[in-house]
Amino acid sequence: MATFPEAERYIQFLLEQLASRNEHHVFEQIVFQIALRRLTSNIVPATGPVSAGGDQGRDAESYYTNLPHELPGAGGFVGRATTEPWVLAASVQKPPLDGKIRDDLKSICSQGEPVCRVAFFAVHEIPVAIRHRLQQHARETYGVALDVFDGQAVANQLAQGDLIWIAQRYLDLPSAMIPDEPAEAQPDWYRSTLTALRERSGKRLTPGALSEVREGLRCATFDDDARVDLPEWLGYIGEFIDAGDEDLALRARYERVLAVLRGKNTLDGVEADIRAVIDAALSSERVALLDDAGQLLLYWAGAWLRHLGTASAEELRELALRLRQRVVTLIEATDVALYPVRKTSLLDVAARLCLHPRWPEVTRPAVGALPTPQETTRLRRAGEIVPDVSLDSRPVDVTEAMGYLERLVDLLPQARAFPVGGVSETFQMLAPALTEDPRYEKIRDALDAAQADLAGDSSVAARCRDRAMAFLRAGRPLDALHELHEVKINWWHGDTLRGALLTMRMIGKIYSDLNLQQAARQYVLTAAAIATSPTGQEHEDLLPATLAQAMVYTHAAGHWGDALALGGLAFVAHHLFADTPEDYPSHEYIQQLDFHASMVTLSAERFRPALLPALRELVHPDYLADLAEHLPLIRPVFTQSEQQFVQNADDQLAGRPFSDMGTRRDLNFAALGTTWRIRCNNTRATVLAAERFTAAVQISLAELAPHDPLLFPQDILVRVITGTPLGGGDRVTFRPNNHAVDCTVILSPYTTSTDYTAFQRELSATVVHLLAHLSARPTEAFMSLVETTFARGLLHKVLSARPYDEVAGLLTEAHYNTLQQTVMPPWSDTAFQPPTAPALAQPTTPGPGYNRSRALDMIRDNYNELPQVLTETLPRVLADPDTRAGLQELREEGWLDWQILLVLANIAANLRLQQASPGSIPRDYPTRFFQTPENQYTTALPLNAFTADRLRAQMDVTVLAVGQRRWKLGSAMPTPNLRAFKELLTTRYDYATDDIPHHNLLNGAPDDTEPCLLRAPEE
Repeated sequence: MATFPEAERYIQFLLEQLASRNEHHVFEQIVFQIALRRLTSNIVPATGPVSAGGDQGRDAESYYTNLPHELPGAGGFVGRATTEPWVLAASVQKPPLDGKIRDDLKSICSQGEPVCRVAFFAVHEIPVAIRHRLQQHARETYGVALDVFDGQAVANQLAQGDLIWIAQRYLDLPSAMIPDEPAEAQPDWYRSTLTALRERSGKRLTPGALSEVREGLRCATFDDDARVDLPEWLGYIGEFIDAGDEDLALRARYERVLAVLRGKNTLDGVEADIRAVIDAALSSERVALLDDAGQLLLYWAGAWLRHLGTASAEELRELALRLRQRVVTLIEATDVALYPVRKTSLLDVAARLCLHPRWPEVTRPAVGALPTPQETTRLRRAGEIVPDVSLDSRPVDVTEAMGYLERLVDLLPQARAFPVGGVSETFQMLAPALTEDPRYEKIRDALDAAQADLAGDSSVAARCRDRAMAFLRAGRPLDALHELHEVKINWWHGDTLRGALLTMRMIGKIYSDLNLQQAARQYVLTAAAIATSPTGQEHEDLLPATLAQAMVYTHAAGHWGDALALGGLAFVAHHLFADTPEDYPSHEYIQQLDFHASMVTLSAERFRPALLPALRELVHPDYLADLAEHLPLIRPVFTQSEQQFVQNADDQLAGRPFSDMGTRRDLNFAALGTTWRIRCNNTRATVLAAERFTAAVQISLAELAPHDPLLFPQDILVRVITGTPLGGGDRVTFRPNNHAVDCTVILSPYTTSTDYTAFQRELSATVVHLLAHLSARPTEAFMSLVETTFARGLLHKVLSARPYDEVAGLLTEAHYNTLQQTVMPPWSDTAFQPPTAPALAQPTTPGPGYNRSRALDMIRDNYNELPQVLTETLPRVLADPDTRAGLQELREEGWLDWQILLVLANIAANLRLQQASPGSIPRDYPTRFFQTPENQYTTALPLNAFTADRLRAQMDVTVLAVGQRRWKLGSAMPTPNLRAFKELLTTRYDYATDDIPHHNLLNGAPDDTEPCLLRAPEE
């Protein structure tokens, strides 16, 4: 169901369509009905043929009655009647309307009966300043009062409970766009309406009466206290179904289905209503009825999931397809040049029907597994997550839906009045199922832009937030992050700054869940800094919980000295800014603080008591006193051994406890197959620089992950120092290492006089330079990925709102000095392995450019060609027992025959090169070698060059060649990690498994007459 603002906007859109179709007479009817109920009851239409002078600018006017004077205080007709002469004027003309209203005033006031008040209604908006000028003009020129009701005011009136039937009758408003509740609280309306129905002398089966009954029915459906009246209201709504008016009957059926389903958790007795509405829609041209039918079908399917009703999955699917076909027929019959909005509306309905799941393919949950319809409604109204069947197990026709949506967004420039709210809401709810379609971003951006034009950037932020929540429910945190970063930007101003700060805390939590603790710290500490700045001072109440989050993420990073100090700051902030600070149980973050601070203190007390004096120096004395009261309650249950403690810490944390103590500090994390160990001296400026760098790398990896940066799976050791490279050299320098990346990063220290723009440029350039050396993609291809992420906002994500060193610099120089001077004995001799979040696991999908058919063709060429260049050497290798045993050993290690042949041929090529005299080496060597039969060489190659160890050594080089020549992979490192290169080829390019049928290499070698190892095709 729509909210009141959504219904209001949709009605305003429908009103504007009257103007596009020049349906002035329909608008006159709407205005007349509003005026009867809101302005005065003693009015009559004032029309006339043009030959007789027309209506003289008067669409309706009052007639004289003295009853209000004779019966003061009366209700009904008398209570709403006026004794002043009134005139109503209505216009569907497009702006500007200033001249139109002036002309109508002149016509009204210069002929006919004298007038005291004029009410002018328009379908388009009229700015307040213009209204005030027109009202002054009416007073000063004609001595009359002027009331102006523009399209927004008219839509507001029509969206209210007692008038919404007018929008249904004259504007064909879909039932799904009627708000669940009245726009304003009406404490007496419910009982007075029910009493009037009980005391009526006869049935009143009009659209207005249906509107009144619908409001009462919905109240009884959703209100726990009123639900006792639900059977009575169902009786009243049923009267309209039997009355004979087909339109009223269909609307009443819709309402009855919703009331029974949501109010009684059943479909008993109303499935016939669903079928009746769908049957009517299948032969109708009304978009609103088709929309109602689609909504009812979706409710019916939801009931099927809960084992309610008698419909089968096959029937639900069949009806959805029939409705789709009906809509497609109408789409094809609608001329977009004449009716762009109708075409757009039909495309909207078609797209949403395509997004109905293919129910026969859905596994229905067990009875009771899903919340009841009534409970589902309650959860949605409360803004809580509703348990549902996962999107992955609800297949939808994505390609067809996205086709209709693409056509829809292409039409939006021609149909600007089309309300995108409904289709946008559906799109964001199902976004996780749609992202793989190449049109996703185009459609998403177009719908967001249309929503921004209608309701501003803050409304787009709300939709990004809803998409983010949908992605989180679907287990897609990286997609959720992208949406939440957009929320942060669109809410980054005064009115919605609080929402931006809360969003930053949510971003921090997602980074923490991804085991990217420094990125998490950056975002929550930035939120804390903004909350204490002059800009965000009114949000200081967020500070305690935000600092508590920072403490939790610091604890998870293994920096327990910092964590304890941050806990003390959060505790002080709690007593300064929290409501009822002494009521600890009402503040969940206090429980988190106490738990983590207790773990820090008790683990030091039991396993590293020498640390306790330093820890006491780090913490605010008020928090120490509070902990002293809390620890005796926990100490008895802290019974684990040191071995158990270290094992639990290794399983749960991104760094070993107290890894921020000593002369050196470590920052660890793992992502996309890489394991990072960032080290620095434990001084304040260097630590902040290292944390700044680590956060930037983590955020960049999270942004690059969906684009597959193709990183080598390897360890990366980074030493961070502060200063300026000598002689203007690179800020990243690499040490030779074929087993890992070993580098030094030089960063500028942050000061209050730092040029922030240059500071930003230095950080982003340093991170990109390093990451480019870790990727197997060609440099140009990798930089193209980087450009894509920058276009998606990487820079503002890495740098957030304030310099990292500024927002994270909460702890003093003395704090870092204490940590640096404290000796921390190691927990274990084994290296710590930081955990990897599933969303950032090493990819195992086929790598960029991989094509199995092409791979097999190249392997086929190996079997065809390589034996021909080894016609002398290969038989000797296979005939020699020792060499043959070495090949068998390689076979058992997993080597394939084509790999053995490739390495043998490369060794042979190198040996022939060594045998050649300096002047005889052809320029096209080694290509010439692979084209020359081996019997043309006079010298035999030594067999000791083909041992298993020699082949293994040559394989390291051969792997590089395979990656470069077959898949255009490479490494920018001066000393590439060959093991990592081979693992990447194995994991992403099927290097260890791709093969074709062939003769077994070790079962005999081909001779000169049959040099090919390929198996003959079987007949």
